[in-house]
Amino acid sequence: MHESNVKIVDVLNRFSKTTIGIVGFGHLGHSLAIPLARNGFPKDRLMISHGSSEATRERAKMLGFGECLTDSCHLMSNADVIIVAIRPQDALALPRSGVKRAALVISFMAGLPIDLLEMVFGQGAKRMMCSGPDTILSGRGVAAAYPADDRAIDVVRMMGMRAMSVGSEEELDSFTVGICIPPILLNIAVREEEVLGGMKKMESRYPVYGQLSDWMRDVMRESPKDRDACLENVSTKGGISEAMTSALKSGSTFEAALSHGMERGREITAEVRKNILLRHAANL
Repeated sequence: MHESNVKIVDVLNRFSKTTIGIVGFGHLGHSLAIPLARNGFPKDRLMISHGSSEATRERAKMLGFGECLTDSCHLMSNADVIIVAIRPQDALALPRSGVKRAALVISFMAGLPIDLLEMVFGQGAKRMMCSGPDTILSGRGVAAAYPADDRAIDVVRMMGMRAMSVGSEEELDSFTVGICIPPILLNIAVREEEVLGGMKKMESRYPVYGQLSDWMRDVMRESPKDRDACLENVSTKGGISEAMTSALKSGSTFEAALSHGMERGREITAEVRKNILLRHAANL
């Protein structure tokens, strides 16, 4: 058996009595569920909740996850591991009072820092960011968690992703910028020396970029057929990828585009913080 499969088997054994819930079944949510089931995690211990979209429900059934669908209340109160893959603006709408005391909450919500996660969930949650759905579904996905947590890393390993290390929330935010790079460069031509210079500059401040550089080369080497879809799947209106793409299209250097991505990330955090604090105060 291949070494990576042995590792996945070992992790699956450690999670043999664990129930996993995925909140959200959009581009990210379904790309996490598919490899989890494909790699052997039993669907009878996998729960999935989503909004009221009938189209999302039908897609879940078509992909073989109809039996996993449940409501968020049931998921939040029964799952041992809760993976939150929704828009950060929707976090306060989740039921929180019934979450198991020992449950592990893993947030894939961009722009939602640890202090706000603790306000929303009332317990120590972990932040996780991962590369786009295309890389995850093709077995080339990468992820990073903060704070470091062995169980959270095991979960992404069960999804077939490679775990990278970050030492701070700021470095995790820089990682979020880094995983946007391949789909952008697949659609916008940038001189190689510009890319190398920008990556080196980021690595001098954020060591994870040493790992991201190698991963990026591998991803770019196996260029996907539908490059537009690859970028669309990691982009949200007003998000980090859009900020970087707009900067490059307007003539900015690659290094400047990375700075635009970091700045947009900080702006998103400030926007989300303001909205969550307002809604939290209204719910008191």
